[in-house]
Amino acid sequence: MRRTTIGDLLVPFLILGGTAYVLLRVSYDDIPPLSIYVPVPLALLGVAELIAARRVRAAVRHDPNARPMAAIVIARCVALGKASALVAAGVAGAAAALLARVIPDAGTVRAAANDLRVAIFLLVAALLLAVAGILLERAGIDPNQRRPPTAGA
Repeated sequence: MRRTTIGDLLVPFLILGGTAYVLLRVSYDDIPPLSIYVPVPLALLGVAELIAARRVRAAVRHDPNARPMAAIVIARCVALGKASALVAAGVAGAAAALLARVIPDAGTVRAAANDLRVAIFLLVAALLLAVAGILLERAGIDPNQRRPPTAGA
């Protein structure tokens, strides 16, 4: 499994962002106002992954105060970090689409102003989760391990 790159995150951001924008242009008037609690689970998962990344990094680097972790647990944390970063990129794209849709109406329509706040919080929570996912993925990499040779080198 290779490390997640910006290009890997850009694909779900653009695809889900574009799809969400088209859907919001067509049917925004038919959906109820969004709850301010929508971004909370993403933010909590981001915080949990930051804590897990710290613990995994300590175990991989054999810090004296770190509790040992099984290799399969570290591998699962790396996979979770990669998956979370990709999902967060897609959610960030959808949040950006929502922002683009509600910004023009936020000054005049109360529901759009509410959805603007939700979109901002959702974008921040998605970015937090993306960063936490990348950090969790990178925490499972042994710093003493040499990088594998690249093809053609």
